[in-house]
Amino acid sequence: MVNINKALVYIILISSVVLLNANFSFSHGLNYEIDQLGSNKERVMLKWSDPEEKMGFAITYHYFTNSKTLHIGYELKEGYPTTAYVDYDLNSVISPIRVNIHELGCPDYAPFSDIKGIEAEEYITHLHDAGIINGRPDGKFAPDSFISRAEFMVIMVKALGLEGKGENVKGFTDIDKHWAKEYILLASKNGLISGYEDKTVRPDKSITLAEVSSIISRSFTFKTTNNGIYSKIQQGKWYSNSIKKMFDVGILNSKDSIYKAFNEEKYINRANCAMMISRAISTY
Repeated sequence: MVNINKALVYIILISSVVLLNANFSFSHGLNYEIDQLGSNKERVMLKWSDPEEKMGFAITYHYFTNSKTLHIGYELKEGYPTTAYVDYDLNSVISPIRVNIHELGCPDYAPFSDIKGIEAEEYITHLHDAGIINGRPDGKFAPDSFISRAEFMVIMVKALGLEGKGENVKGFTDIDKHWAKEYILLASKNGLISGYEDKTVRPDKSITLAEVSSIISRSFTFKTTNNGIYSKIQQGKWYSNSIKKMFDVGILNSKDSIYKAFNEEKYINRANCAMMISRAISTY
């Protein structure tokens, strides 16, 4: 049975809107951003990503499950408004929430052609709909491929809503012509990455589970935590506390497939990375 939270939710369809401090980072499709309205309310702002398609949408339903996940259904049609928002009362939900967007009549919808039915589908879809990740030109996400340090920094900068411009104050020597240079410098400015002793960042090198856990651990302040014992975690390593924290706050758990052959020093794939960041966004 679906546990529907009766939170006070309002929907307003609008053809145009001006919001201060709005920062949409679009991937293709219907995207959203969450804005604070005051001490007790938040707004999920939705916008169709490609104005040249002349598409709009109408929200057909919305409800909370478990006071945590807001489900929004919509109908896509030419001529409909391109922007809408949903307001909700923070006294009735557990913030930060996760938003799931569903197109009416498309129960098998997935933003990428190669994620349907996989373990991380919900989390990849969440990051896509939040405008945090994009796929590849062929419409795929490549969930089993390793993720590079640069790609991870881009996702984290977007997930944390970091803005501004960074400077190469640490003298990184291998990013001057890199496509992710500005994201890397912004990540460095905010303490997400420090580079290696030889002044390199090695942006195209794959990133490990230990490195991802360390960065997520210090990037979010989590509201609650357990104090569990996890038999597969290595002890006495530089990353041991960060890995344990990931399990204690629920970013990882022993039921995840990644735990079956757990190795903190191995590279992490794109699917597991998306899962961890999605959980972090809706847990901290």
